[in-house]
Amino acid sequence: MSEPAFDELLRRLAAAGTDFVVVGGLALNAWGVVRGTKDVDVVVAPDAENLRRIADVAVAAGGHVQQGDALLGTPISIASALTSGKQVAIETDLGRLDVVQGLDGVPSYEQLRARAVGADVLGTEVWVCSREDLRSMKRAAGRARDLADLEDLDATVE
Repeated sequence: MSEPAFDELLRRLAAAGTDFVVVGGLALNAWGVVRGTKDVDVVVAPDAENLRRIADVAVAAGGHVQQGDALLGTPISIASALTSGKQVAIETDLGRLDVVQGLDGVPSYEQLRARAVGADVLGTEVWVCSREDLRSMKRAAGRARDLADLEDLDATVE
């Protein structure tokens, strides 16, 4: 795979009218913390039409999902995986799209969206989780990188 093109991935998701909230590393960037990331972490609206649009964008970008021995690479199979309500990592030619619903400490799309703010992320206007939701998710994850992210986030001006 070539260098990630997260800007193009976000642009395509937005252009397709998908409903999502950015969380994770790109949300940190939107709140003023400068650090690299390996993927685009999102929580998505769980309705069937939205999941189909996300799967269509992913497949158009060469996306696939590894599920055990199966390789899911059609819009129907990826949308079906997304309906599980669990984390789904979609590898695309533009980089990894990590749909992180269902993880411990990750609020539902409705909760995140109610508190989200519009922000320019890599040149695309998207919804980004609130600082408090980001803090809460980082605390819940509790990995060394997440704890460092919390310190960096707390050091930024609100």
